[in-house]
Amino acid sequence: MIGEDRRPLVFAVRRETPTSIGDPLERSLLTPHFLILCVSALFSALGFSSVIPTVARFVATDLNGGDLEIGVALGVFSFSAILARPWIGRLGDRRGRRLLIAGGSFVTAGVLACHIFADSYGLLLLARLAMGAVQGAFFVGTVTLTTDLAPDHRRGEAASYFSVAIYGGMAFGPWLGEWAVGRWGFDGGWLVGAACMAIAAVVACWLPDFVSSPDSDVPNSDDSDRRRVLLYRSAIWPGVVMALGIMIFPALHGFMPKLMDERALGDAGPIYALYGLLVLGLRLVCSRLPDALGTTKTASLALLGSTIGMLVMGSFVSRSGMFVGAAILAIGGSLLYPALMVAAVEGVPANERAQAMSTFTMFFELSGGVGGPVLGLVAWTAGTTVAAFFGASVIAALGIPVLWTWKRRNPSIT
Repeated sequence: MIGEDRRPLVFAVRRETPTSIGDPLERSLLTPHFLILCVSALFSALGFSSVIPTVARFVATDLNGGDLEIGVALGVFSFSAILARPWIGRLGDRRGRRLLIAGGSFVTAGVLACHIFADSYGLLLLARLAMGAVQGAFFVGTVTLTTDLAPDHRRGEAASYFSVAIYGGMAFGPWLGEWAVGRWGFDGGWLVGAACMAIAAVVACWLPDFVSSPDSDVPNSDDSDRRRVLLYRSAIWPGVVMALGIMIFPALHGFMPKLMDERALGDAGPIYALYGLLVLGLRLVCSRLPDALGTTKTASLALLGSTIGMLVMGSFVSRSGMFVGAAILAIGGSLLYPALMVAAVEGVPANERAQAMSTFTMFFELSGGVGGPVLGLVAWTAGTTVAAFFGASVIAALGIPVLWTWKRRNPSIT
């Protein structure tokens, strides 16, 4: 059963190798490389998330699309990203993390800049598909390097600090996109996102390729010893839980601006700012919580926060209701990823972590690819954008029984 066997699905046999770098108790966490990684991640997340509300507004205004068209445009990039994930993981283990991070950010910047030529719905979908195929390289590279750099007993803390950059960028990125569109129009919104990605690429040039001990079987060893991995079993269950929990983001980033326009509730920027500040604060204050409480309890608390937050935003459609809902959502946004990332790489050799992370992060893309169209269909069927928030709440709640099913099948999960 999946979850009882933490070995990956493989097509060839490999030998176990050590992955530690000296005594893990002596290793520091907040090293210069770790801080550079976080800065690069911040700019990449800003660039990626800044165009989410831009896509929604562009489809609704310039292309005269409805909720279903918005949902498809938000999620279509995920399908090409999912298809590219296995090759990205193998490339990261073979050629290094820096290539994925710097190279992926640079190419994504170019693709984002090309969005200015998408003057029809079909061209926009093509641009989104191209972005999906390249942007995942950065994410796989950064989350893998985070686990490489962190001592084993502080991986949850490392994931919390790193995710301050990722989720902080994702929280403030939509506000940046709204500001750029208001100042320079949609072309300005695409180009600001591209500029953030380019900055992330430049910063990433100072990162290492690999982090491994001198006697380990490092990723540039003979190809005959390297496994060809399709899916890492240790990453499947945490990936599924993550996908359900982050289904809130298509509603928060894609449908909230449209709903606020429909109800004349004002600018969504301050709500994104509140959410971002709370996520940053909780990530820093609760950085040790995943290591202290364990995966199951921490993820349960996060899923509960996401469920209630979406329910509040859908039930109390007012400016104050959006602020309260966003504040509750910050609980889920700050705790879910650090807890699940630790479980996804538990026991995975260093020269295979990029492949494990490619499986884990594949579920981010799956959530975005499925979540946008599903929530758009829910809103279209119900005849109201508010339905997207209730749909996201139900999906996040489903993550709790899935989480505890995983726990029952694998008692070693904390």
